[in-house]
Amino acid sequence: MTTRRATPPAEEDSGKYSIRAITRAIDVLNVFSRDKNKFSLDEITRETGLSKPTTFRILSTLQHCKYVVLDPVEGRYRLGSVFLSLGAAALGSVSLKGIAKPHLTSLRDELQTTVLVGTIMDDMLVYLDKVECAGPVRIAADIGLRRDPPNFGMLGMTLMAFLEGGEVQRLLGRSPLKAFTDKSIVNTKNYLNRLQEIRNQGYVVEFGEAIEGVWGVGAPVRNSNMEVVAAVGAALPMSSNNDARVKEVVAKMLGCAAAISADLGYRQ
Repeated sequence: MTTRRATPPAEEDSGKYSIRAITRAIDVLNVFSRDKNKFSLDEITRETGLSKPTTFRILSTLQHCKYVVLDPVEGRYRLGSVFLSLGAAALGSVSLKGIAKPHLTSLRDELQTTVLVGTIMDDMLVYLDKVECAGPVRIAADIGLRRDPPNFGMLGMTLMAFLEGGEVQRLLGRSPLKAFTDKSIVNTKNYLNRLQEIRNQGYVVEFGEAIEGVWGVGAPVRNSNMEVVAAVGAALPMSSNNDARVKEVVAKMLGCAAAISADLGYRQ
């Protein structure tokens, strides 16, 4: 006899399994953010669009379960300490590589070029993942093994641009600027000016500064604390360098970095 496997809810239309009371409770919790973390009953009622009695009952239940706390002096609600342990559990299950992979693959397919993600670890640029396509640009980045100077290429420049000034100087002291190609920036003042430009525009475009015949675009990835924890980049053949292509790659790269950041909990 063949036993038919029950289809779990996740494989079907999840909306049909929604519980209205829980959805409303989540709406209440979603009112809170880093910038606005305390609300009165009236404010939460207004933000959610729920009736005041319904909002009060939800808050009372959440308070009983220690998900929210009512300040008796201010008469305002804030998130409870239970979210600290939940947040720690969530962070423990987060893998930057795992989160980034589908976004990198999607970007690779859209741009038809090699895409990488890296971070600075032990004062060196470490590649966390890469997805390649069949094309002229092949990056010999051994994931987790190859280590380049922290200022190398679009990933290195992106990461260096969002470090504190003292940390940049320290890393440059350990790994002085050197010419990877005849287009590499080797003057410290010029390099620092370049980092400022990258900070201002939020991404980097480099033309043959790290690898001869290759141009690249890099963008920062941020976590829930708004820290830059990685950089994503695309490497393309110099033959594809034109204004329209550069504009396209920059736009898609920023979208990819934003999507990974959002999955890491970054809220703009």
